[in-house]
Amino acid sequence: MLKAVGGTALAAALAGCSSLIGAGTNENDTGGTQNVPDEPIQAGLQTFTEGPASVLGLQAQYGAELAISRINEAGGVAGREIELDVKHEADAYVENYKQFVSEGKDVTFGPISSGGHAALAPEVEAQGVVNVATDGTVTTLYEETVPDPTYSFRFQNYDVMECVSAARETVNRLGAENVNTVAGINPNYAFGKDEWKVYTTALKKLTDVEIVHEGFPDLLADDMSTHITEVNNEQPDVTFSSQWGGDVVTLMNQAAANNMFENTQLVGTVLYSAVNDLSQDVVEQAQAFSGSRNYYWGEPEPSRWSPGQQLLDDARNQWDIVPSGHFMSGYGAVTAWATATQKAVDMLGGWPSQEQIAMSLEGHGFFTPAGYHVMSERHQGLSTSYYGEMEWSGDVGAPILTGVNSYTPQEVSPPPGTTAIDWIGSW
Repeated sequence: MLKAVGGTALAAALAGCSSLIGAGTNENDTGGTQNVPDEPIQAGLQTFTEGPASVLGLQAQYGAELAISRINEAGGVAGREIELDVKHEADAYVENYKQFVSEGKDVTFGPISSGGHAALAPEVEAQGVVNVATDGTVTTLYEETVPDPTYSFRFQNYDVMECVSAARETVNRLGAENVNTVAGINPNYAFGKDEWKVYTTALKKLTDVEIVHEGFPDLLADDMSTHITEVNNEQPDVTFSSQWGGDVVTLMNQAAANNMFENTQLVGTVLYSAVNDLSQDVVEQAQAFSGSRNYYWGEPEPSRWSPGQQLLDDARNQWDIVPSGHFMSGYGAVTAWATATQKAVDMLGGWPSQEQIAMSLEGHGFFTPAGYHVMSERHQGLSTSYYGEMEWSGDVGAPILTGVNSYTPQEVSPPPGTTAIDWIGSW
């Protein structure tokens, strides 16, 4: 049997800052060592590895790979290193998961897509191998699709959290009295429709806003000019968009070319997901407000937060990218599972079953370079979310967020037992 590594040491390695969480305070506390297999842990990740969606899919893959690298350098989970198998997500969410299970994977991660996650979650419950989704953030997943999950978890903040944050950010930036009309350009599937519904429901509670255009271009559409023309005709105070990855690039390039930014203020939940693919002239024209999910590399300043600096350096040195919230999706999903499993080993004195790992994940709190996260008893990850104005940085060679505001989970998520829409309706 292998010697286990203490939970605090593993957690310290993943957070990248041992002094904050007391690593090494009890070197004799090495956790459970009995009945731990010698074989490496086999993990599967499905994400977008090609095409326009890989703008964020590869970030999730790189984040997962960095977390696993740090786990293995620290001695593994209970002494077991992790080996990762990555599959292209495409539209094969359920098939990919079934193949992972048939191959004997100990854990699976992903997907990115909300529609894919809705299709996958019931199969996870049927197969009984824990899956921690990187994204797939549709609000109804744990309210309607799988209301009483056992094996299905999600690391990233879900739609209600980033849309309520977006509505509060809109009012904070512009003032409620200046938000009278709003248009939407959102992707034509579960995620885009869910985000538009939650954002406008929240914004109507905070202002007297009127909806003047609702546009839903197909995912990965190469022409959004019809919706841009509608925005230019209506000139709404705010245009909201939940476009992500390559679709952000298409929207903002075509909006700049057609002077849309002279007629409206663009607010987006994940515009920053395209940080590595936007050009300086478009960013400077747009002056858009964007969310960055539960991670922004500059908040707090890397000089004050060594785990953040370490992650930024690793991302830039290994992959030549500015890490986004989707990098943290991959990093955080792996970290949630690894630290919860190590905790279960320490408590049980041996390798836990899938059900015991799932029980350990419920209510589990853990650190990453983005700060402290909680996997709620409803299987939903809860973390602080970030919004700021996108500005071009010559030093970084990419957009940065300035004037960053943060929103805690308590401010932007419904209490246990309450659906998102009912909660917003109660304001």
